Amino acid sequence: MDAKEFDRLLDNQANLALNVPGTPAYVYSESILQSLARQAALTAAQAECELLYTLKACAITPVLEIFTPTVHGFAASSVFEARLAAGVSSSHHSLHCYSPAYSASEIESTLSLADYLSLNSLNQLDLAASLNTGSASLGLRVNPELSFVPDARYDPSRPGSKLGAPLSDLRDLPRMPDAIEGLHIHNNCESDDLFELARSAEALFGALRRCDNLSWVNLGGGYYLGPETDATPLEQVARTLRAEFGAKLFIEPGTALVQQAGYLVSEVLDVFSINDRHIAVLDTSTSHIPEVFEYQYTPEVNWTVRDGGTPTTLVGRSCLAGDILGEYRFTDPVRIGDRVALKNAGSYSHSRAVPFNGIPIPSVYMLREDGAFDPAATYDYDDFAARNGATPIAAY
Repeated sequence: MDAKEFDRLLDNQANLALNVPGTPAYVYSESILQSLARQAALTAAQAECELLYTLKACAITPVLEIFTPTVHGFAASSVFEARLAAGVSSSHHSLHCYSPAYSASEIESTLSLADYLSLNSLNQLDLAASLNTGSASLGLRVNPELSFVPDARYDPSRPGSKLGAPLSDLRDLPRMPDAIEGLHIHNNCESDDLFELARSAEALFGALRRCDNLSWVNLGGGYYLGPETDATPLEQVARTLRAEFGAKLFIEPGTALVQQAGYLVSEVLDVFSINDRHIAVLDTSTSHIPEVFEYQYTPEVNWTVRDGGTPTTLVGRSCLAGDILGEYRFTDPVRIGDRVALKNAGSYSHSRAVPFNGIPIPSVYMLREDGAFDPAATYDYDDFAARNGATPIAAY
């Protein structure tokens, strides 16, 4: 599928998502998920890398199940994610785990599940090596100290980063620890420039030469692998890694496989005008798509135009004054009862949503290829009560 065909698919699925049985709702398109996974798998295969999907972007079980025919394995950032991934994996999937820090008991639990465990520091590596009585292969996450992300909030290689052992510190070691069988990097975010990934991998060559027991390299995520991505740099550096070090290679996109496949569909509860601008209050909030508020970006919405149209501010229904989704121009005035679909909501929306003000987390639906909506998760008062330590009571 070329870029134009994919854009048509995105528009089609956004319009279909508006028909979801209830709002607010996260809607995940099976067609888009499959298309993104197939394209990423093609790019990974060209470089002879094994494709992993990392759960932190979206851990909804039906989404993982859609990926199982395409990916080689899953990457988890906690014991809970690891258990969830293990529940949908089959024998041919590998499970890769990493966290900035594990307790001793968490390492023991993770080692019982993982095929590969990357540790964040030499201290954590020593702890894992002392506890490892299973078959998990241990690795070390390395910060190559190359920054490509202009916003420090997203930059894994920001000054003083907690993510990975600094490469400069490893150069001072007389030798690399024997427990290290793999190295793991991840120092980018939402990039489609695989030259940056190649530069990062090349920075590891000195450390790799000093690993006596090296068998794998995890190139991490943070990159889009779409139809217009130039995979040549990845292919070239992958050939060198295999030829010089004999390493098995992994790449683990998260956002790249789910961001465009998810929509947050919401209904307009009220509309009024202030200073000649329409204010439309939705039945959702920025608590359901947190990065809008935290990073002040404006999500795309269907039925909007760049020029003309009706200026409208979409706001959430929480008590937070800054609960604003964005300012838009709609082809037609927005009315009470209309639905809107916030696009690119598939990544870090559901996984980070909270029920602020007691507003329920949106239900989750899978939009199947035949147009049917399959419920995947629902949240009701009992969930809210349990979260707040209350005993659920009968609904009024």
